[in-house]
Amino acid sequence: MISFNKIFNEVVKNISRFPGIGKRSAERIAFSILKMKPAIVEEIAQSIKDLNKKIKPCRLCNNFSTKEVCSICSDSRRKEDVVCVVEEPTDIMAIEKTSQYKGLYYVLLGSISPLEGVNEESLNIGKLVNRVKKGEIKEVIISTDPDTEGELTAQYVIQKLSRYKVKIYRIAIGVPLGTKIEYIDSATLGEALTKRQPIG
Repeated sequence: MISFNKIFNEVVKNISRFPGIGKRSAERIAFSILKMKPAIVEEIAQSIKDLNKKIKPCRLCNNFSTKEVCSICSDSRRKEDVVCVVEEPTDIMAIEKTSQYKGLYYVLLGSISPLEGVNEESLNIGKLVNRVKKGEIKEVIISTDPDTEGELTAQYVIQKLSRYKVKIYRIAIGVPLGTKIEYIDSATLGEALTKRQPIG
C-alpha cells in the first residue's frame, strides 16, 4: 500500500514546479487540498486540464489564445506593420493597460538566461524573423525586461533583425533597471513606449 508520505511528497514536488512556490508553500497548498471537498478538488483539477488543453500559443505571435489566431492579431484596427516584442504573455496584459500601443505583439516565451541554461536557440524568434524578412513588419519595438536577461535577449533580437529593412526601437525612458515589464505601472510603461529609443 502506498504511504501517505509518498503521495503527499509527490503532490508537493509537483506544486513546487510553479514559479515562486517553494517547498513550504507547496506543503501548505497540499494540506489545503486535503481539507477540501472532493467535488472542489475535481473542479480545480479539471480547470487546470482545460487550461492546458484548450489554451495554446497564437499561430502568429505566441500569445495565449483559445483560437488559432489570438484576438489581438485578428483585430483589423491594430497597426499590422508595427510589432512589440515581449518575453511573456503577461507583458502584453501590462502594455495593453497603458492604452498607448495600437500595434501587434510577438512573444518570445522566455529570455536568455545562461545561469538557467536558456540560450539563444531556446527563444521562439523564427516566425518574427520570417515576417520581417517578407517585409510585413516595418517597425519593431523591443520591450524585454530591463534586467540582465532582458538586455541579453534584446541584443540577440537586434542582431537577428538588423540585417533587414526594419526600424528597431527599445523602450527605456522611465523603466527602472532590474524590474519586470508586468510589474511596471501603466503610466510609466505608457511613457516608455511613447518615447522609445531607436537602435542603430
